[in-house]
Amino acid sequence: MARLRGNRWQADVLVDGVRKRVSFKTQAEAEDYEKAVEGGYKPSAANTLGDFVDEAFDKLWGTAKSRKYIEGNWRVIYRYIPRDTALDKINDALVEKMVISMKRDGKQGGTINRKMANLTKLLKEAKRKGRLMTLPDFTEARQPEGNARELTMSREQERAVNLYFDHIGKPVAKHLFNFLLYTGCRMNEALTLDRKRVTPGRSVIFHHTLSKTSTTRTVPLVPQAAEAWAEVCKLTNSPTPFGELMPYWTFRDHWASLKAHLKVDEDEFVPHMLRHTCATRLVIAGVPLPMVMKWLGHKSIQVTMRYTNLVPDDLDVAAKALSMAA
Repeated sequence: MARLRGNRWQADVLVDGVRKRVSFKTQAEAEDYEKAVEGGYKPSAANTLGDFVDEAFDKLWGTAKSRKYIEGNWRVIYRYIPRDTALDKINDALVEKMVISMKRDGKQGGTINRKMANLTKLLKEAKRKGRLMTLPDFTEARQPEGNARELTMSREQERAVNLYFDHIGKPVAKHLFNFLLYTGCRMNEALTLDRKRVTPGRSVIFHHTLSKTSTTRTVPLVPQAAEAWAEVCKLTNSPTPFGELMPYWTFRDHWASLKAHLKVDEDEFVPHMLRHTCATRLVIAGVPLPMVMKWLGHKSIQVTMRYTNLVPDDLDVAAKALSMAA
């Protein structure tokens, strides 16, 4: 029978002859748990986080365009909640501990929220399938995102990256790096890019079926990107050269080695920063925001406008124009 213990309600049950006491926020939750156990539900260590992720992943995220990103999210989550953690051990305290640890490790609000969103979705599915009786309270886990700092790559770092990949003999990694930097495309867009969507030396079409925002856009190939594409195409006959020669996690492993080589400790120093760098360089060069928006395939101009925060002198140009008109 559920009993109040302090400010929590405690369910008292027998599982395979062993008494277990489990605490809940409300009397109703505790009583529902007791009824479920009486009806045959068995909290079991076999219902582990990792096993259920493996079981449910394709159903929950199998068709997601961001599948590789979500797989990466789970790699991070496992650092804080190990794969062998029983599902019924993931409670308010463990979620709070995870958030505190991620913040201590320098994770930004948006990063934490994305991981929590994946964890929440999975646990809701576990509850729906009867693997979990109650869900943790994720209300306090939500973090303010604000205007996060977008890290960009300097010209000096760009030269260092090319030299590093040359030095360790990873030409495909070098070509992919330059293609991402000078097209501003997303990693998945590069890895799934088909030869038939590229006009050599001129332009590339990122098709809506493979784009995060479901919009098709055509981007000019500047010399650096054109050279990178031409070189990688020489190395394979595959219709998707980058995807064939440089799988997602292989490039991430090379990037981790690069980061250590450059002695960079910022969490934001990830391949996606190349897209931010491309956008920022376009804005600094004076390209109108609607054109930058079209180049990157943003859905709204508000998303593009965040890059103006990285250009400290943009209002000086406006002030100069105003003074000349006076």
